[in-house]
Amino acid sequence: MTYLSRRSPTSAFIPLELLAQVKMYAFKVSVNGEPPVVGGASDLGVLTAILTGTGRLGPESVPHRNGKPQDFFFRLGGLTARAAGQADEHLEWLQIDEMKLGDTVTIEIVETGAVHSVTGGISQADQHAHDERKYFEHCKKTYFEMRSKFEDEDGSSDRT
Repeated sequence: MTYLSRRSPTSAFIPLELLAQVKMYAFKVSVNGEPPVVGGASDLGVLTAILTGTGRLGPESVPHRNGKPQDFFFRLGGLTARAAGQADEHLEWLQIDEMKLGDTVTIEIVETGAVHSVTGGISQADQHAHDERKYFEHCKKTYFEMRSKFEDEDGSSDRT
């Protein structure tokens, strides 16, 4: 299927038939032999296929904090690179949160005019706001955890 961004400035000027002829780079991803998902977009600047393993991955590593020995997950996503004045977005075509030992991921770099529709995403501005809030919450938690170390009972910090 052809992906046509609802927010792409080019979609209003290029007929769909012509847009499908415009080639773009994409990743064609198959997991465990399932039909592939093709991720890409005409206004993309970053395309990632990330397989992540966390936790106790070797004999000398400590147990994972959530109690599970390991977690494996995969994400096919990207970031748009639109013209000035156009909001960029983090896009997602595929997210698998529970992979296991023996699973296979095949990634092919292709040049195509047809890609799958995005399944999720967030504007770069919203992502930035989320990151700022997450950082604020981290700083607030750290402040309260360390407050007694650096402040007197009355809230002053005149420790000498």
